[in-house]
This record gives sequence, C-alpha cells and structure tokens, in this order.
Amino acid sequence: MIRVSPSAEADMKGISCGLSQFNQNAGSKWLAGIREVFSLLEQHPDVGEVRAEFSIQDCRSFTFGRYVIFFRRLNDGIEIARVIHGSRDLRNI
Repeated sequence: MIRVSPSAEADMKGISCGLSQFNQNAGSKWLAGIREVFSLLEQHPDVGEVRAEFSIQDCRSFTFGRYVIFFRRLNDGIEIARVIHGSRDLRNI
C-alpha cells in the first residue's frame, strides 16, 4: 500500500500546476511519472538515501528528476511524506 501524506499531496498539486503553466500536458505527465516511482519504492522500500539527519524514524529520500521524494517504510507498504524541489533548503521544510 502506498500512503501519501496531505503535505505530499499538496506538494504534488503545486508542482503539477506549476508545470502545467508552461505546457498543458507537462503536469499530468509528471504526476504519472512520479506515481510510477512510488510503485517502485513500494516494491523496493530500502532504496534511496537514509536521512538520519531528520527526526523521522526510517526516513529515506529518492530523487525523481529535480525533485526529492521523502518516504518511509511501513508494515504494509510505504508512506510518502513530502515531494520537494531539490534546490530548496530541505532542512528548513
């Protein structure tokens, strides 16, 4: 099971809307791509970089294009916590 936090849903909506301003299909194409990555992470929840510097147990990150997906393994799948542009100050989000 893939759980997407409300914060991650808001992140994805903002990114998709921003991309769609430049190209109407870009936002939906990006959403489809990131959903494929979520499925990959669900199948292989130990991939990505361990992010011990954050105070979230078992926090990992995985890069998708210019964006960083923060997630953690759950007993029955994964939880997507945030999806953030890699140029942002990740420690202050």
